[in-house]
Amino acid sequence: MENKQTDFADRFHEALGSGRIRAWFQPVFRSLTQQIMGAEALARWLNPDGNLISPADFIPDLERSGLIFELDMEMIRQACALYDELRRRGTPLNGLSVNLSRLDFAREDLLEQICAALDSFSVPHEAIKLEITESVMLEDTDVFEAMFRRFCDEGFHVWLDDFGSGYSSLNVLQNYPFDVIKFDMLFLRKMSAKGRNMLASLISMAKTLGVHTLTEGVETNEQREFLLDVGCEAQQGFYYARPLSKEALMEQIDRKPGILEKKEDAVYWNEIGRVNFVNPNPMKEFAERRMNASVDRASSYDGSIALIECGRESFSYIYATEGYKERLRELGFTSVDGLENALSNQRSHYYLVIQKLVMDVLRHGTIQTIEYAYHDVYYRLSALFIARREGRAMILMRLNTFDAEQEVKTAKEMLDAGSALFTTYELVTMIYPESRKAKRIYTASSLPSYDREETLEKSVLRFCEQQMNPADQEKFRQFMDFSTMTERIRNSPGQFIQGIFRMRMGKDRISWHSARLTQIPKLSEPVFMLTIQDVQGDLNKGFDLLAETHPEMI
Repeated sequence: MENKQTDFADRFHEALGSGRIRAWFQPVFRSLTQQIMGAEALARWLNPDGNLISPADFIPDLERSGLIFELDMEMIRQACALYDELRRRGTPLNGLSVNLSRLDFAREDLLEQICAALDSFSVPHEAIKLEITESVMLEDTDVFEAMFRRFCDEGFHVWLDDFGSGYSSLNVLQNYPFDVIKFDMLFLRKMSAKGRNMLASLISMAKTLGVHTLTEGVETNEQREFLLDVGCEAQQGFYYARPLSKEALMEQIDRKPGILEKKEDAVYWNEIGRVNFVNPNPMKEFAERRMNASVDRASSYDGSIALIECGRESFSYIYATEGYKERLRELGFTSVDGLENALSNQRSHYYLVIQKLVMDVLRHGTIQTIEYAYHDVYYRLSALFIARREGRAMILMRLNTFDAEQEVKTAKEMLDAGSALFTTYELVTMIYPESRKAKRIYTASSLPSYDREETLEKSVLRFCEQQMNPADQEKFRQFMDFSTMTERIRNSPGQFIQGIFRMRMGKDRISWHSARLTQIPKLSEPVFMLTIQDVQGDLNKGFDLLAETHPEMI
């Protein structure tokens, strides 16, 4: 055995010089999207006949002989070379992780050597993730602490590797701001109830600390689904892909170019990944962590949460817990897909309810809650804004339903009141100036569809001609001036602008109406809501008198 070990040390430089020491790359997949968000560089030694030598055979010998630093640096160089090649060919990979041995930290020039390797390929420091094991921190605390601080100052992301495989000292999580905790595959080996609960608790703890999570050793779909359900952000293992040669990895990318996560999307999904699926109250925890406040975990919350991605005119479910799906069934939806179909009908009850909730969430940035009734079921829906990317925003939803007789009675009263509120308006229209279109949400009369004209300006012009008193037409056109609308609303005290006009609104008789423009917090472009409401009774007479005596005041 000793001869075999010595043989590896003796042959190392020859194998290195002939290119038989190679980095193979095992992709890391994001749980929610199933896209490749990075890859881990793993050392492989090829015999002259092309067969691979197990790392378990040669790495211990290289550690004993002091050659492990040269191996680790070679992995860093090959990882940089792959990063640079993928970048130049237009299929960039967000990041590559490399393993550092505990013996590497005995080198005073460790950081300088790593930086020099990255600089030679013009690779940004944040692109190479440094994986270290817990044992490194337990040998020479002062040396490691100083080195860790220097790595962070240089912009490197440091991952805690194989958490749970050995010492598992929780103090390291308290003392060092790791970017990622990588859980050992031993947690998944038997998937016992105790192992599941332990891993779920550790993932929850990591999220509470603001640390991202990755689990290796995923081999079955059952394990994949479990990790998704407990909120583990990233997964790695034979279920997805074995370690691949550089050529095999690039071939896979060429076959499925959409499998790579875009750099601009990584920030978006990393923020979403901070949601704690197994915390008693993930919405409250996320909101308070964002404000750096303490989190009170006392809650009767039952796990009914979902992630909904919202576009300008669409809602898509990215993930929903079993508890959330059960609540949907109580509301009469057989599946999440069934609810998505209902949301595609932009005049449906549920679309209007969620649209208003989303608007409030984006406007205020805090938890928003509505209570309503649907199909004789009283429910409470809460929402919190999580993250935004171009044209899309992610909302965390929490759904609770109640079927007590008194609650249902209350809900019906609320529903009746809500319906009555709509009848107070003559017209509600959403306006998208940059897209040059409008969408009618509600009308109380047989008003023609002026929002179907060729341009918005023509729609406003035709509306003026057909529905507006000639004396107020120019004033209304100025009120609806899209080029100044955003600035006028921004400068108004209530974040809306309002005007009084004489309109017939589909009727024969002209009367005074109040028109209000409110800006909706934008996703990808400014969006405005136009509401028109009839002025009742004596107020009509009052405005008639004011128009005669002081028209400049109207």
